[in-house]
Amino acid sequence: MRIAVLGGGNGGFAAAADFCEAGHEVRLWRTDAAEAARQVAAGGTILLKDVRGEREVKPALITADLGEAVRGATLILCPAPATTHAALGPRLAPHLADRQVHHSCGLVDHHESEAGQCVQAAGAEGFLGAGDLETI
Repeated sequence: MRIAVLGGGNGGFAAAADFCEAGHEVRLWRTDAAEAARQVAAGGTILLKDVRGEREVKPALITADLGEAVRGATLILCPAPATTHAALGPRLAPHLADRQVHHSCGLVDHHESEAGQCVQAAGAEGFLGAGDLETI
């Protein structure tokens, strides 16, 4: 499955690494273009550390271009802090396509939020709770 992970913080890196290891095509979006370029120049990998040790995983794409990251994605995961979602929604909405599923981990009352309204108005499949991810 093509998965776009929005955010280059701890949650974004953890999700991207986990999805890469599970065999998905991961497209990691970072808000900081210089950091995205630096990471690509350094090999485009994420260092994963867990109970099995350390290893590098490589997303299919690391970019600061939001449209490029979400284009063709089946799942768009946004583990960024909830405080960033109101600003992200209007930026994300123009890039969404039919049948894309958007999961915003930080939104508590996503149906009433500005970000949720923008994403839903753009035709995203909808929002999911964490327990729903295995159903797609």
